[in-house]
Amino acid sequence: MKPESSERTNIIFQHSLETENIDAKLGVSLSNEENSIRRYILTQAPILGKLPTISMIRENFSDISKEKFVKIIDHLDEIDAIHLNENKTMIEAAYPFSNLKTAQLIKFKEKSYKDIYAMCAIDALGIPFMLNSGIFIKSKCFHCDDGIDIEIEDHEIINLCPENTVVWCHMEYSCCAATSLCNNINFFSSVQHFEEWQQNNKKSKGFLIQIQEAFHLGKLFFGKRLQF
Repeated sequence: MKPESSERTNIIFQHSLETENIDAKLGVSLSNEENSIRRYILTQAPILGKLPTISMIRENFSDISKEKFVKIIDHLDEIDAIHLNENKTMIEAAYPFSNLKTAQLIKFKEKSYKDIYAMCAIDALGIPFMLNSGIFIKSKCFHCDDGIDIEIEDHEIINLCPENTVVWCHMEYSCCAATSLCNNINFFSSVQHFEEWQQNNKKSKGFLIQIQEAFHLGKLFFGKRLQF
């Protein structure tokens, strides 16, 4: 099962370009030092099985003055390339990775990588494109909590259980993706389970998309995340 574009994926991606600072998340609009730190965080996360601590990052970039380093971390948070906790003492998110437990556990086929949580369903589906690595996604239906298992190899979904799994793509972005989007972009085991969930929840802007479409969005958002 390969990624598939559609009118819906085009609308979703264009909306993200208009509401989020995608260039900053890709590193295109960052300084060399900012982008080096951004890349370090993303490349170390799967090796560590968690996001690196701020002190660990500081140690690796000791050639940068303390004052400038703090400004860089704050700036990456401001532009939503990362998301700091309230006290700014820990990185809670560096898309696609979460330092907190989520519904999307990523298990890598690459032996040098450790299990880590993804921020949302689309982030999870984007990880194979960012790291060029096969993965297993261990998730659950947002309605019934039944398990959802996805295996990806060579940029194709080779196992999907349940077969009717779909993704709700929430599109009401505000402040940062970690607090406004990610906890609302989830897997559902079927269209029926999504509709049952929707009946009991406030309607919001977004699209229910097929797994191939969500896979395509994962590629669009994360395929070039480490290119720059």
